Amino acid sequence: MSSFVCTGEYYYKSFDVLKSKTNEFYKNVEIMRDHMPLMIQKLLHSVQDRTSFNILSVGSGTGDMDLEILKIVKDELERSQGCHQMKIFNRAIEINKYPCDLYKAAIKNLDDQQADFDLRHQSFEEYAEEFTMAQPKFDVIHFIHSVYYVDTEAVLKHCIENELQDNGRLVFIVERPDLISSVLEKQRFPDWHGSPDEKNPESFETAEKLFEISERHGWKHEVYTHEYSIDVTEIFDPQSTEGTLLLDFITHTENFRGTADKKLLQETLALIKDLSTLKDGKRLGEKKESLIFIYK
Repeated sequence: MSSFVCTGEYYYKSFDVLKSKTNEFYKNVEIMRDHMPLMIQKLLHSVQDRTSFNILSVGSGTGDMDLEILKIVKDELERSQGCHQMKIFNRAIEINKYPCDLYKAAIKNLDDQQADFDLRHQSFEEYAEEFTMAQPKFDVIHFIHSVYYVDTEAVLKHCIENELQDNGRLVFIVERPDLISSVLEKQRFPDWHGSPDEKNPESFETAEKLFEISERHGWKHEVYTHEYSIDVTEIFDPQSTEGTLLLDFITHTENFRGTADKKLLQETLALIKDLSTLKDGKRLGEKKESLIFIYK
């Protein structure tokens, strides 16, 4: 797992800036609301003889996306004949204590008679080691920008073979090639000035890796992609607190401006400038993501 992700409160402060400069949270909710309802309706055809719709959240963070997904599921349960009284079981796995505590606080006073929560402060590897055949299987297992931090193939195999209902769905939101992914590549390979394929023929971006694994195992997949903007204007103001936090998030380095090699800093800022354009006094770059379903 990236050490930056493990910085706890600082990571989430910088993540909050990213969300404010991209509207990422609302864009993620939007793409899920566009495509998850039909998927859930398909699942409900085979769960009407059960009393619970089960969800597993991996890398749940503060729980804000979990609660949005619960709303989508509740809406479809209400619309589906015979399912409107079905309970929802939501198990969440999060390795970092800081977001876990925020998640617990969010659900503590939640007046929700339909959903039961099981919040696990542990890594997915620890969770998988505790697996028993007696535990519930899940209709939906979701990784919202969290699959980057696990052994992708091992986790997919465990989920498909052990955790997922036969007709269940793995759900991912992952970053596609855009400004942020290009900046992160720059941090991994600071001296490289060619294309990623020339640099490492074996490297795939996350979505391509998911597709390749799915095809090799004979699993099906669906993909829905959207694009929007990231406002990087303040990154170029060294006095801006938000600009500093945003730069740290997209480089995954705390205090990048103060600790990075001067040449790397200059080249990173130049790259961000090259990958953004001026519009109405703001410098905007491309943000691109995919919603992916994988299933048997």
